[in-house]
Amino acid sequence: MQQLTSSPLWRNWFIALAAGGVLVNLLGLHSSILEPDGALYAGIAKRMAESGDWINLYAHNRDWLDKPHFPFWMTAASYSVFGINAIAYKLPALFFWAMGGWYTYRLARRLYSEPVAQVALLIYLTALHLVISNNDVRAEPYLTGLFAGAVYHWRCSKGWHGWWIGALFMAAAIMTKGIFILIPVVAGFLLHWWINGQLKEALTNPGWWFALGLTGLFILPELICLYLQFDRHPEKLVFGRTGVSGIRFFFWDSQFGRFLNTGPIKGKGDPFFFLHTLLWAFLPWSILLYSSLADRLRALFRREKGEWVLTGISLSCFLLFSASRFQLPHYMNIVFPFFAILTANWLCQLKTGEKWLNRFSRVQMGISLLLLAGCVGLWALMYATNFRPLVYLLAMTAGWILLWTRSAKFGVGQLQRLILSTSLAACTLYGFLNIYFYPAILRYQSGEQAAGWLNQHRKGEAIYTINPYSYSLDFYSAAPVLYTERANLLAIAKKKPVLLYTSRQQMDSLLSEKAAVDVIDSFAHYPISKLKIGFLLPHKRPRYLDYRYLLEVRSE
Repeated sequence: MQQLTSSPLWRNWFIALAAGGVLVNLLGLHSSILEPDGALYAGIAKRMAESGDWINLYAHNRDWLDKPHFPFWMTAASYSVFGINAIAYKLPALFFWAMGGWYTYRLARRLYSEPVAQVALLIYLTALHLVISNNDVRAEPYLTGLFAGAVYHWRCSKGWHGWWIGALFMAAAIMTKGIFILIPVVAGFLLHWWINGQLKEALTNPGWWFALGLTGLFILPELICLYLQFDRHPEKLVFGRTGVSGIRFFFWDSQFGRFLNTGPIKGKGDPFFFLHTLLWAFLPWSILLYSSLADRLRALFRREKGEWVLTGISLSCFLLFSASRFQLPHYMNIVFPFFAILTANWLCQLKTGEKWLNRFSRVQMGISLLLLAGCVGLWALMYATNFRPLVYLLAMTAGWILLWTRSAKFGVGQLQRLILSTSLAACTLYGFLNIYFYPAILRYQSGEQAAGWLNQHRKGEAIYTINPYSYSLDFYSAAPVLYTERANLLAIAKKKPVLLYTSRQQMDSLLSEKAAVDVIDSFAHYPISKLKIGFLLPHKRPRYLDYRYLLEVRSE
């Protein structure tokens, strides 16, 4: 740890790379909203803001029961201030992500030291899946910040204000993801108290019961909304049946139902899913993370006293999500602040010249080179005739080489070099993705392109859509998007011509039913969330593209 505090230039390097980490995440603001989930959530909040109805959640013109309300409230509030646009959708999520970074720093500083806090913040800012989630915005950026804030106030704040602020953050996290999120927090604190011989004292402390009671009180807005939309209206058809309770779904089906695979939304679990997912999701720090967790497990088996809250939360989340039957890569994002702190604390204990530091320095140099080579490879695939991205990459790579080879002259020690060079390589990759890569591929979200055409040429005219739906069309269209079935559309088209956005298959079905169909325009389409290498190659891309059509439909 003295390696970090002894260098007069460390703080300047830290500030520069922390600013770089923030910047590359902010660059994602100018990209379009990614389908399907991001655009779906953006459209739900759009309807909330436009209608002024902050109680009911609707998607494709139907009652929607899945995620709780908190992110939609935050997004609708942002729309009310900044207008309905992609930046306004992403801004609240970025705020909570930044809050997660702030609490990562404060937790590490309170529990360990200033150098650990600085390294933890750099790791947090440059963990791959956090950057992806700031582009493909769902619930995770909100949850990451709220989760870290709740743990900080319950672990580090003194007095009653810490309990109620932590309860407020935890309630907001529950109103973002569900009640399941409370389990790993309770498990982490129980582990900490047990190992340190404080279990009886903690369980008889009225403050903790006060905090849990306040958490239950603070989630009442969510329960009231669910009651008013669903429990009060058992006649509504949800998940193909009537009599669905929104409150039961919130407490059981959406969480434990997915875990046990008994709810309306099912999946297929793999106990090793997150073990290999973290290898890429926590890049470029994943190897160091696994080493730090192995060290914590050895200490756990020895029952070493000390700080165990963060380890307990991290391990319990890992085990719970691994045992679940419903798994997605971004689920582990919520513990990335704690992963960053544990990795930083373990890393700061390595000493210059020690064999393990030498080995990990070589590992991190290899990972950094792979990140830089990946950038160049993407440029070669997609931009071989455009040299502006290459100039950016060469400049950043030159800085990385200079830092690695001339670090001693900059007052940078071995551990500092490992941290700074890894962070710089990660910032290079993420800057390339947000400046060049995402804007290029997002042009193939046909719904957004169709909405742009409609806003310019047929402004204010409602458009119908038949499955497959495009949530980006719904969000970006200035006019109403009406979801329907083919039979209903033909009935409407008998009265007047209608605008329709749909696929080639649906267009052929309409023609087979003797409808009069005029093609107004067509738009290249590709599901961006399911990228394949062939799509990235310009000469092979046409064979991967589908098309969506704007049609005028009449029926006799």
